[in-house]
Amino acid sequence: MRRILAIIGLAWSCLASATTYYVSSSTGNDSNAGTSTVAAWQTIGHVNGLTFLPGDSILFRRGDVWNESLAPPSSGSSGNPITFDAYGTGAAPNLTGYYAVPAGAWVLVTGNAWKAPVPATYSTINFCLFGSIWGQKVAAATTNLTAQWDFYLANGFVYVYSVGSPATYYNVPIVPMALSNVPVININGKSWLTFQHFLVNWFDQYGVYVQGTSDHLVFANMEADSMIPQGTQPLGFYVNETAPGPGDIKIYNSEVRAHDYGWGQANDRNLLGRFSTQAFSLPRLARTQNYFLRLYDGSSPPRYSRHSAALHVDYPL
Repeated sequence: MRRILAIIGLAWSCLASATTYYVSSSTGNDSNAGTSTVAAWQTIGHVNGLTFLPGDSILFRRGDVWNESLAPPSSGSSGNPITFDAYGTGAAPNLTGYYAVPAGAWVLVTGNAWKAPVPATYSTINFCLFGSIWGQKVAAATTNLTAQWDFYLANGFVYVYSVGSPATYYNVPIVPMALSNVPVININGKSWLTFQHFLVNWFDQYGVYVQGTSDHLVFANMEADSMIPQGTQPLGFYVNETAPGPGDIKIYNSEVRAHDYGWGQANDRNLLGRFSTQAFSLPRLARTQNYFLRLYDGSSPPRYSRHSAALHVDYPL
């Protein structure tokens, strides 16, 4: 009886200690306590640097945008997963590499070389979209900016070739893609985690990347939506774990889209994801029109994911 009471007491203490935290890129501040909507944190980098307990929830404000990668720093436990979800109303929290340079941010450097600051989280820019045209990355020197659509990143600035202000010379949004060669959501050696109601887009490698010895993961009501720049093959969900591999990864009501922007037909075989181990059952690909990919599982009859553009149709977990 004492042992049973001790187990119950331990379970109760885990539940009682669970905390809900809030993150808002538009209204938060990393110096806040993070434990209410009016005292939310601001950056995902701050979240990545903390330690959370089983049962904790980290909620991201709907309608907000982060040009950052989420790397959960802690594991939950059986019956008490750590949850990453949304709060508020409106569009799903958006973790994205998309950043349109403000028209007024451009400053002349010399000749036809112009620069504009980019968010501090940008460490690499492999691709820059000028309206609907992918630019040409050149070595980081103004002398290498010799032709239309040339660009490079240096010291927190994106540099482009332009005859006069880029805002008028190109007359289109100039979008240096952040999150180059990094996953948007990166789960590495962490388990008992739940993710819901996220839009991840504008990445050139992985939307959701599961690696290490991660297990007991749930992804629900999510959308991974990316471009297909030349020479890339973005993967919406990619599970690439060390042996013996996970046994419990669930993906519900989640969808992957990929847009081929002028470089020929997309390789739809890999757009959703790759699963490097056969030790567990994961959804497979189903191709639909317009290179629109959905998940389905192997049950009989097979169950297809449902498209939810607003990402607010809940799957019963």
